[in-house]
Amino acid sequence: MTTSPRSLPLPRPQDQLAGCVWFPRFAEKARRFLGQQLPLTYRVAFGSRLGIDGAFLRHFGLTVPQFLVAVRRSENNAALAQWFLSLPSARSERIDEWNRRAALLGTKGHPGYLTRHLIKWVFYPKSVLVPVNSLFEAIEQDER
Repeated sequence: MTTSPRSLPLPRPQDQLAGCVWFPRFAEKARRFLGQQLPLTYRVAFGSRLGIDGAFLRHFGLTVPQFLVAVRRSENNAALAQWFLSLPSARSERIDEWNRRAALLGTKGHPGYLTRHLIKWVFYPKSVLVPVNSLFEAIEQDER
């Protein structure tokens, strides 16, 4: 039995590419988005300013169209990492700062806290019964 690309799991939120969390997940979501293989709930949230995608884009000074062009032009993750690391906004200090902030998204006192509680009913239903502390935890719990 073969597995379709649509059913393959996405990288975990804390997985890294170019030393940056979320990047490999967002890249894979972008590939599936471009190939029209992203499930509906993921398409609705793709690149949203309210979610982690939007926080990633803002942190690194990117737009959804810029990111999609880079993904489309990169033949693999190594090429995409090379593009990313060439950005002035992707200095190691900025990546380290993102890695710290991203893990806190959705936690009390940090960006995304209210959003996490509002969207959990649709996007992270498992966290309704078994509460989590962050968006990374909600995704991990829901997908695994």
